[in-house]
Amino acid sequence: MPTWPASLPFFPDAAAMTRSAPINTTIRTPMSAGPDKTRPRFSAASRSRPGRIHRLTKAQLQAFEVFYRDDLKLGALSFTATDPFDCTEYEFRILDYAVGRSGAVFTVDAELEILP
Repeated sequence: MPTWPASLPFFPDAAAMTRSAPINTTIRTPMSAGPDKTRPRFSAASRSRPGRIHRLTKAQLQAFEVFYRDDLKLGALSFTATDPFDCTEYEFRILDYAVGRSGAVFTVDAELEILP
């Protein structure tokens, strides 16, 4: 399994650090009387986490895109990294990303998935 490149910061922007609860993890069945019956859908579920990397150089942006394209096979594979949100190592997958530019520096905004 690939690991995050040491030459790149791992989505360190504290302002963009949030983490969501797993979504669609239960099945609700309406009852003829009383509240719906609810049961778990899975034994484990992934969570999403947005991330942002500021102030990347052109070389760092190229390293990120090579990592995504070649090592992660365009996002099909997961990788391990330590999440600065809680300093715990997780297995991540990049669901989507976008690149912005301001002068000679670049910003990467991505939607990450934390795998169970």
